[in-house]
Amino acid sequence: MSEGRIVLTLDKVFWQIAVQRRSPLVRSGVVLLRVHPATPEKLAPLVHVFAAADTAWAGHISIITVDGIQMVSTRRTSRKN
Repeated sequence: MSEGRIVLTLDKVFWQIAVQRRSPLVRSGVVLLRVHPATPEKLAPLVHVFAAADTAWAGHISIITVDGIQMVSTRRTSRKN
């Protein structure tokens, strides 16, 4: 994921892979759309939330649900002892 893309997915496993990456996403991001059942009628509002959000998705793993957006930065802070 070094090409500067944002991936929208319904696949929780793919999202988990992004969470567990050794190197953080910097120019890319992953957005998990969570709705059940994942029908076009139920997904459309989530896609609209994604498109309308004034958000920098790159460098984050995110979840969009009917309740809102949760974002976690993939950038790790270095710890100095």
